[in-house]
Amino acid sequence: MAWQGILGVDEIALQFARANRRRRLGGSFLFVGPAGVGKRSFAFALAKTLLCSRHFLQSGDAALESDAAPDPVAELERFQPCGECENCKQFEWSVDPNSPPLPTHPDFHYVCKPADKSLLPLEALIGDKDARMRSGLCFELNQTAFMGGRKIAVVDDADFFNLEGANALLKTLEEPPPNTIIFLIGTSAAKQLPTIRSRCQTFRFNSLSNDALAAILLRQGKVETQEEADAVARLSAGSLEEAEKALDAKFSEFQQTLFSELARRPIRGVEFAVKLCEFVDAAGKEAVLRRRRLQNVFKESIAFFRAAFLALEEPAKIPQGKYAPFVRRIVENGGTASRDMLDCVDLTLDAMEKVDRNVNLPYVAEAWAYDLAAISR
Repeated sequence: MAWQGILGVDEIALQFARANRRRRLGGSFLFVGPAGVGKRSFAFALAKTLLCSRHFLQSGDAALESDAAPDPVAELERFQPCGECENCKQFEWSVDPNSPPLPTHPDFHYVCKPADKSLLPLEALIGDKDARMRSGLCFELNQTAFMGGRKIAVVDDADFFNLEGANALLKTLEEPPPNTIIFLIGTSAAKQLPTIRSRCQTFRFNSLSNDALAAILLRQGKVETQEEADAVARLSAGSLEEAEKALDAKFSEFQQTLFSELARRPIRGVEFAVKLCEFVDAAGKEAVLRRRRLQNVFKESIAFFRAAFLALEEPAKIPQGKYAPFVRRIVENGGTASRDMLDCVDLTLDAMEKVDRNVNLPYVAEAWAYDLAAISR
C-alpha cells in the first residue's frame, strides 16, 4: 500500500504508528534522503495524523494501548486522520501539488529557507532583534496548544542551519515542550551539525523506484502516457526533482552541450563560460530561477565527474546511461587522471556553496568554467 498516497514510506509510517499506539513517540526527528523523494509530503501527512484527535493519546486513554498489536496493514489502515474532528478540518493539505501549499492548522508551524537566502534565518527561529524569544518558532512551540492537543513543527532545509541558528534550536530539540513534535528535513545526516544530529531520531528515505516515480508523474499529470512516464523515471535516479529536470526540454537539451564541454581535453574555458551564462540567463528575470538552473547544472556535473572517476579507475566498466559516450571519450583520449575528476567535484561543490551564499552568478559560472579548464590541460 502507499500510506496516504505517498509511495515508498510505509515502513517509516509503520514505525510511527506503533510508537504512537504504545505512547512511546519521541519529540525530535530528522528526515534525510535525496531531494524529491517525499520527505516533506510525509512530514505533512504525519503531522495531520498526529494532530488528529483520534491519535492524540493522553494519560487516561487506554483503549489503543490495551489492544493487541494489529498486523502491519491493519496498523497503517488505522493510522489515518479521521477527517471529521476539528483538527482534521483545520489542516488543509493534500499530496496533490495543486492543493494549498501549506497546512493551515493553528498548532502546525513550518519554517524553511527563503528562496533568496543562503541559510535558515535566525529570525524564523527566535524572532527579530526587537522581539528576541518573543516570536519565532521556539516561542510558538512553548505556547499552549490552540486546539488543546499537540503542537507540531516542520523545519525544512535543515542542511542550511548556521551555528547560531542551530544553537538557538538545541534546547527545544533536546527537551521539546509537552505534546510537541519537531520534524527536521535535510538531504544527508552528514550535512547536519553534530549537535543537531545527536538530539534527533533519524529516519532515512530511499530513492523512489522507477515504477513509483512513473506512477507519481502520471498521477500529477506531468506526463500523458505510461511509456513517457517510464522513460522519464529511468533518467531521474528515483527523484521527483530530477524528473522535473528531465521534463524541462531546455535543460535536457543543454545536458548534451554540458557533457560535451566537460569531456573536452582541454576544456575551452571561455567558450564554455559563455554558453553556461547564456543558459542560466535564459531561465528568466527572477534571480531564484537563474540560481536554481545553475545549481542543477552543478548537480548534473558532479554526477558526471563521479561517473568519469569510476571509469578512469576501471576503464572496462564505463557506466551505462546518458554519461556513457562522453565518459568513454575521456577514457579513450587518455591523459586524464582519476584524481582530476575528484578535483572537479571539489571545485563544483565550492561553486554550489557560493551560489547558496548569493555570490554573483555570472562570476561563479565563469570562475568554475575557467578552473575546470585549468585542471583539464
